[in-house]
Amino acid sequence: MCGWAGRAAKRLRASARLLSGLLVGAAWAAEVGEPAQQLALELVAAGDHEGAAVEYRRLALREVDEAGRAAWLWAAAREHLRAGQVRAAEGALDRAEAAGLASLPLRLMRAETAVAAGDRGAAEFYWTSIAEDPGVPAEARAMGARRAAALRAREGRWEDAARALAASPLDESARLRRIEQAGSRPRRVPWVGGLLGLVPGLGYVYSGEYANGARSLILNGIFLGLLALAMDEEQWAAAGAIGFLEVTWYSGSIYGGIDAAHRWNRRIFEDTAAELERGTQWSFDERALPVLRLKFEL
Repeated sequence: MCGWAGRAAKRLRASARLLSGLLVGAAWAAEVGEPAQQLALELVAAGDHEGAAVEYRRLALREVDEAGRAAWLWAAAREHLRAGQVRAAEGALDRAEAAGLASLPLRLMRAETAVAAGDRGAAEFYWTSIAEDPGVPAEARAMGARRAAALRAREGRWEDAARALAASPLDESARLRRIEQAGSRPRRVPWVGGLLGLVPGLGYVYSGEYANGARSLILNGIFLGLLALAMDEEQWAAAGAIGFLEVTWYSGSIYGGIDAAHRWNRRIFEDTAAELERGTQWSFDERALPVLRLKFEL
């Protein structure tokens, strides 16, 4: 009987020590976790995104819950991206995915990271996957459709942009009309701009850059006049120097006509893409971490 009582007493003391340890651990976690999260929030507010990313990574190391760890790493990836550290963002996102990050936040950040890395193909894939997923909120689907359409518009793929936008569950008639208007606008052909540039300034005028056209005409006119004057007075050294400069200005007229045509087309592409994306933003409640609460503004 005494032996049984002794063993019971030992187990009771061991249980008490275990409970005490858990309570101390919980208190320690609360003590070090909350200030660390507050520091991260203060760094975000101050614009120190790299520092905030470091703090979020530290919180991920302390987190015992897999979903919580994934959320901290996701937040770190976002701050790395805002700091311009694309590779670091990709690394943090890979770790978040391995920890079981939910599909929508993962694809959302993958798309943003791909855009920052200049990988339009990957960005289009992720935005389209969000747009075509019936299991995500309608706002997220609309954002995915608009962002995918904007990527295609930046390449002048008007029909593809309209198809991407059609995946949105919201009324996108105004944006569809914008795509139609952009598709009907005439493009400029670069080689035509270069050919017209044989007449100084005319290549610029072809693409609507009248000031550059006038500048090119005036400069070439001045140097051609000076060249003719130097040759008439048999000032051959001066004529050679002026002729060299005139070749530079004249070739600039040709290449400028080509570049002006490219700029004309890019303006149409970029302006249309900006209209498709206008007012489409997402954010998340940083104070709710390690719970991810996404917010979409359309």
